[in-house]
Amino acid sequence: MLIRNAAVALVLAAGFVLGGCGNGFHTTTIANGGIVVNGDEVTLDGTGGSEATVDAAGKLEVDGREVAVDAAQRQLLKQYYQGALAVREHGLATGRAGAGVAVQSLKNAAAHVTGGDSEQADAGLDAATQRVNREASKICIDIQQIRLAQERLAGSLPAFKPFAGIIDGDGSDCSKDS
Repeated sequence: MLIRNAAVALVLAAGFVLGGCGNGFHTTTIANGGIVVNGDEVTLDGTGGSEATVDAAGKLEVDGREVAVDAAQRQLLKQYYQGALAVREHGLATGRAGAGVAVQSLKNAAAHVTGGDSEQADAGLDAATQRVNREASKICIDIQQIRLAQERLAGSLPAFKPFAGIIDGDGSDCSKDS
């Protein structure tokens, strides 16, 4: 189980590190590219080729045109935006924690091979793995935030309907341990 968790953490760490290389900031894709966070811009890819951007102030542009929104819709758009940025930040934190698992895995292997304190090494690896799980659970909560805002926007803002299915499911698996 620990080896599988370490392997998953290594893959996560590599993905998050490589995702931000070379551009000075991190680009994050969510829901198979349905949401792209690039710098401080959040872009949505909807049905029928529709594209939208949401900014920190809750401004929505669909296919290059600003959409009029009321105060409640603007607040939901801000929630959507904040959730998308939180996914990026928590994804990076998960990647860093995954890198910590990789380092701890090497220490653990060295302790087992050299006859060092393997119980202490195992405990360190367990702690590092738990950090990955804690950080990853934050992403799940962020996705729930986005999904909730998405559902409310789709119900109250006709221009948002092409983006209503980006995050699907009910998010009920967030409480389960990985």
